[in-house]
Amino acid sequence: MTNDPQECARCGAEIPAERIEALPDTRVCIRCSQEMGGEFDVYAVPERTSKDGSLKKNYGSYSSQKVRKPIRPKE
Repeated sequence: MTNDPQECARCGAEIPAERIEALPDTRVCIRCSQEMGGEFDVYAVPERTSKDGSLKKNYGSYSSQKVRKPIRPKE
């Protein structure tokens, strides 16, 4: 891991090292993240564990999928 400061992709401000340590894949500062309503959308995706054509009820599990929101430069 590098100690180089990262700039926010939205406003250009420096992202605090604590935020990068907690969220290594972040691209925006805390203020921009709050203004955007979070940097990611997280979805619950059902996992299919039954065989094709089976009528048996499936009580499978769910996994999460994280999708990055588009980052538009702040004016």
